[in-house]
Amino acid sequence: MGRKRNKGKARKVAKAKAREAAEEERGDNSHATNGLQQSLIEQMQRRLQFGTSPTQKCRHGFDNMFDSICAQFADAFRDAFGDSTDDKNNNLLDCLLAAEDATKDEFADVWEDSAALKLMVSYFLSMGAQDILDRNHNDDARELAIFARYIEQYIAVELHQTQAVMSKPKIHELEIRADKHSLVKFFRTRCPCSCLDAKYDEVKATPKKAYCCNLQCKFPYPYWVKRSKTMYCSRCRNVTYCSPECQKADWTRHKSYCDEVAAERAEFDAKKKHS
Repeated sequence: MGRKRNKGKARKVAKAKAREAAEEERGDNSHATNGLQQSLIEQMQRRLQFGTSPTQKCRHGFDNMFDSICAQFADAFRDAFGDSTDDKNNNLLDCLLAAEDATKDEFADVWEDSAALKLMVSYFLSMGAQDILDRNHNDDARELAIFARYIEQYIAVELHQTQAVMSKPKIHELEIRADKHSLVKFFRTRCPCSCLDAKYDEVKATPKKAYCCNLQCKFPYPYWVKRSKTMYCSRCRNVTYCSPECQKADWTRHKSYCDEVAAERAEFDAKKKHS
């Protein structure tokens, strides 16, 4: 998260410069252009900001590359996420929740429409896949993957109600910089094209990683371990450990969260049973 803390400010400076350039280009016509009618220059700035190439031929499943609402939502969500990372007390999920809250009013119609959110997922996937292909900037692609997975989880929990709670391990595993395998696979399995096949061949031998949630784990911070060696808490099924010893050592800290998630799962299962 350290590298990301300066992203919000840096993006704001870049966007301010982009707006100034666009204003000069448009001249007197700038006042006639509203938020949903972005100039070509502004749209190109957004594309560059998210890592796409002007010569990009494949859109990796996204059919509306110049859909302004997608660009506006993506900018607002990413800026709010970046601002939230400035607070060192926030973890990844805190930052994602802050980004959701910051965009809920302006983009209420998007958050209430699963089709619109799926379009946003497609947008993030397209940008991230192209970033891997063009620049191999794994941190930028990783951030976009996290956004896409968060929205996928939101759709499942809040709109479709097919699962009780968001899967923290599924979100956190994309944060692990040492795990390029999971990152490339995430995009490759969701994009309908074959553009990432060669990249996947390069990284598929790399072991997948996961977190041990015991803050006193014997493995050095940030407690990355081979995913095949991890185990879920059998009660809440929403945290992972590298061993029974780590799970036992973390129980005092984990108990209240475990109780909360287990109760939500039980309530969800009961509703499904009687529906």
